[in-house]
Amino acid sequence: MPEASHAHAPHGHGSGIPWLDVIVTISVVFISVLSLVVSIEHGRTMAKMVDQNQKLVVASTLPLLHGGWGMLDPVTDKPLARLILSNDGVGPAIIDSFEIRYKGVAQTPDTILSACCAQALGKDGDKSGFSSGFSYSNISGSILPARDSRELIVIRPHGSDDKLLSAFFKAREDMSFRACYCSVLEECWETDFDQKRPQPVKACEVTTRDKVW
Repeated sequence: MPEASHAHAPHGHGSGIPWLDVIVTISVVFISVLSLVVSIEHGRTMAKMVDQNQKLVVASTLPLLHGGWGMLDPVTDKPLARLILSNDGVGPAIIDSFEIRYKGVAQTPDTILSACCAQALGKDGDKSGFSSGFSYSNISGSILPARDSRELIVIRPHGSDDKLLSAFFKAREDMSFRACYCSVLEECWETDFDQKRPQPVKACEVTTRDKVW
C-alpha cells in the first residue's frame, strides 16, 4: 500500500522555546522604543542648535546707539558743545530717524538755536548763530558702523564771544532725543536714550511730517 502523504502546517519564526521567544519580542520592542526616543531627542537637540545659532547671528549684528555731550575740543582742549551719537554695538545701525526736542517740541537745524538760545543770537537771528561757530550733521537715513560715532551738533565760541555757547550749555537740560534704528537683519528698536534698553519694534515708521535730524 502506498504511504499517505502528510501535510505540514506552517509555523512562525519562533525558536520553539517559549521563554526565549518572549525575550526576543521584548528586546525588539525595547530597541524600537529606544530608537524612537533617541530620534526625538536628536530632533530637539538640532532645534536647540538652530535656535542658538540664530541667536548668535543676531547677537553678532546687534547695534546699540548711545548719545552724549562733549564739553571740550579734543584738539585745542577749549570749551565747546558737541552732541555725539555713537554706536556701541557690534553691528551697523541703520538709523531711520533721529529726533531732537527742546522742551518737548521737535526741532530742526534751522530752528533749534532760535528755540533754545534766542537771547544769545544777534539781530540777524539764526544767521548770526550759524556764523558763531554752529555746525551740524544729519544722521537720519544713514548707517552708523559699529564702534563709530558722529558729531550731530558742534558749537564753538565765536572769538571772545561765548554767549551762544553758554546759552546752549544751559539749554541742554531741556533737550531730549529719540531714535529708531534697525540692524542688518531688519530687527528694529526705539530709544529715548533714558531707558536702560531700547524697546524692540516691528519697524521704524517715519513720515514726511516728522522733524528728523
